[in-house]
Amino acid sequence: MRSMIVLSLFLLLTAVPGSSADAAPASRAGLDSSLRDAILTELMLDGGVPRQSVGIAGLNGSDFDSGLNRMLSDGRVKPDTKQKIEQLRNGEVFRLTIGADGALLEATSSKHGDIRAEIEKQPAAGRREAAVDSAFRTTPLGSQGSSSGRQTGAYHRLQTPASGSTIYNGLVADSLTFPGYPIAEAYNQGEAAYLYAGIDGIAEVGFAGIISQITPAGWYPVFHARVTHQLERGDDNGNLPLAASEYTYVHRSKRYRSGDTVSGYKVYYYSTDKNLTIREQINYSDVYIVTFLGQPSTGRSVKRVTALAMNRSASASSSYHYSFTTPAVWRNMRFLINNSADVLYPDEIPGLADDVWLHGGRIEYLSNHAKDRSRIESYRFLKETGPA
Repeated sequence: MRSMIVLSLFLLLTAVPGSSADAAPASRAGLDSSLRDAILTELMLDGGVPRQSVGIAGLNGSDFDSGLNRMLSDGRVKPDTKQKIEQLRNGEVFRLTIGADGALLEATSSKHGDIRAEIEKQPAAGRREAAVDSAFRTTPLGSQGSSSGRQTGAYHRLQTPASGSTIYNGLVADSLTFPGYPIAEAYNQGEAAYLYAGIDGIAEVGFAGIISQITPAGWYPVFHARVTHQLERGDDNGNLPLAASEYTYVHRSKRYRSGDTVSGYKVYYYSTDKNLTIREQINYSDVYIVTFLGQPSTGRSVKRVTALAMNRSASASSSYHYSFTTPAVWRNMRFLINNSADVLYPDEIPGLADDVWLHGGRIEYLSNHAKDRSRIESYRFLKETGPA
């Protein structure tokens, strides 16, 4: 398996130039379609209403709204799902298009038009989170074993097999809580924390602890593109990587703080997309549509990563400098399968890779392994207090 954590050199970040400040919002038809899709997925996952029987999937505009209103009033949808849908109806859609060369070609908001001035671009920096021995397992995450690429940092990564007869197309979590972590101090040591989802090693979206000269310390949505990377020649399925350009984009107007919780977190794509297009939903209010031109959507795997990246480690066993003071928490995280038709918990997936590297520290991992909404996974990365 190959995947990565790129440690941000945030003082070198530059804003992507935007066009006119009063640019018109993107096409309402396209944005409405994105919100409709998010609502249909929510109905299917939380409301127990199969997509094919919803009866409104093929409707547009006012017809969709009328059909949805009837559905919400006839008792088929649970009250908490109704609340989520009402939030989504008023949501904001952000559309990002990343070219085959990694350049950001488009960044628009359904409410504010062109937002490229809000997006920071980070060129390639840091080291890769390289493959670990797929036979290495730790339960709990308190021991370590032989691993390649261990100089890159500490992490726990869950990754599905490549899509085949079963299509692995994303993940969903009831909520995600950001850990207590000294972002600015860690940056000065060349370290950063990440919570994210990825499609192979091609595209990764999620959150990173970030600081720069123009961006205060906080947790921000990030979008990582690795270009010139071909699935059959260098991928997350055991092959060596090609040399590739790497870019990370940061939405700096969406700041969260340590201890904050985002709800309704969802990351998914469809295997029918011509170009790999990730939908990321945050708080039932923000929906990101991120298209990676030139990247196909078939045969992909999906990963979830909780990590501390290290850019200046003395050795593969030297500990990081700062611990999580409060845990990062994933609640009821499941993988989406068969174009979001169903979900599987991690321990229900045959061949799931469960990879860990401690990097001289400790990972305090707590989970009840439930298969319902009570499921919780809690992570505390703890630095080594003795000699490295």
